[in-house]
Amino acid sequence: MSKVEEIFSAGIDIGTSTTSIVISKLKIKNIASGFVVPMIEIVEKEIIYRSDVYFTPLLNEKTIDFPQIEEIIRQEYNLAGIDPTQIETGAVIITGDTARKENAESVVQAVSRMAGSFVVATAGPHLEAYIAGLGSGAAEFSANKHATVANVDVGGGTTNIAIFRDGKLVNTICADIGGRLIRFKPDSLTVESFISGGKITAQHLALPLEENKAMLQENLYRIGDALAQALVSMVQGNPNKLAVELAIGEMKEQKGIEYVTFSGGVGRLFYDKENTAAHLMEYGDLGPTVAMFLQKYLKETGVKVIEPGETMYATVIGAGVHTTELSGSTIYISDAQALPLRDVPGIRLDVEDQDYAKITQNMVAKVDTFITPESDTLPAILVPEVLGESFREIKNTADALTAGIKELNRRGPLVVICEADIGKVMGNLLKNNLDDTPVISIDQINMKEGDYIDIGKPLYDGGVVPVVIKTLVWG
Repeated sequence: MSKVEEIFSAGIDIGTSTTSIVISKLKIKNIASGFVVPMIEIVEKEIIYRSDVYFTPLLNEKTIDFPQIEEIIRQEYNLAGIDPTQIETGAVIITGDTARKENAESVVQAVSRMAGSFVVATAGPHLEAYIAGLGSGAAEFSANKHATVANVDVGGGTTNIAIFRDGKLVNTICADIGGRLIRFKPDSLTVESFISGGKITAQHLALPLEENKAMLQENLYRIGDALAQALVSMVQGNPNKLAVELAIGEMKEQKGIEYVTFSGGVGRLFYDKENTAAHLMEYGDLGPTVAMFLQKYLKETGVKVIEPGETMYATVIGAGVHTTELSGSTIYISDAQALPLRDVPGIRLDVEDQDYAKITQNMVAKVDTFITPESDTLPAILVPEVLGESFREIKNTADALTAGIKELNRRGPLVVICEADIGKVMGNLLKNNLDDTPVISIDQINMKEGDYIDIGKPLYDGGVVPVVIKTLVWG
């Protein structure tokens, strides 16, 4: 019987309003039988710990309080009974308006270093939309029902919509709509602070908005009403003027949504039967008001609204449980000490036939585009299936790649992602040609040019590596 190994995964979400952590246990096993080539897969995913939900600590409107973030993570790891050295995969995600703070990038890198040997640092609203859709259960529901489902993740600073058809992501829509666009002083309607989306909405409605000035309750209703209408117009595929003003990136037309699910902090309030006018200032922000008007306008659309398996924890569960894939059985790793690798961009060889001189030229040109001349690093080379699977074809491809590496004169490690099931053979041939360069050659992974890949330390007696593919934007 094939042995089962367990690895621990961490999901850490540092959002506009809240910060939370989920620890999961992933079980991996060789599911092939007899003398068949091993096929290592994740056979079970179990959430073993959920942290409390914290308000994201900020030093000021532009700066994340990293020492406080660090303290939260250490405290929650202790409560979970997990040492950071046990964490082998997962993701740290800074989301919403927090991703725009001046020290966001340095914070996410510092957290990834302290939180485990292979925790991946990612950010961006379109990736967040996808991960929340996985974590909420919307993608699985879409697959099971063979339906088109929109998961609407409404947080503090942004709304990120992921649209799935038969379980596959087909579109993302993101906008500066959230509960904490405007924050109020405790137990009052006095404005404490506001961010870009709040300012745009107030200007759109020709309403005054100023820190330390009280807002009329009527104006609170008007802002919540307008934000809800803008969001619903996006879901319906006909964005209104305010939706267009608040959009993050281009909004492609989307029709045919059959079901809608909500997640995120405001998403949770959407399903809260106690979310009435008496509770509108419970959190000192716009969240309950936006949720109340969303309930009203969604009823008028006729779209089927269902409650997903997860609301508040959707993004962090998606990050910690659903981001990891495995590559194994036919991989080649010349030096395990070269791993883990993080944030390696992928370039695809643009070749339509087996013209090996063109392969070298194409590779050199692409590397020079993606990596600055001053850098010694290399992008991951995506080798298309059209280049063949016979030993002669693989060897010719390896020789062409070798010529490119020598012309570039860059130090490794060299990462090769093969569409065909040829990772081990390709890796051996490249290593024979490149004595001093660490070579990591893997397959069975779906990666596109412009994606980034993170590769963890080998598991399962060196027969498999965990990988996370990060697609930053879906157009």
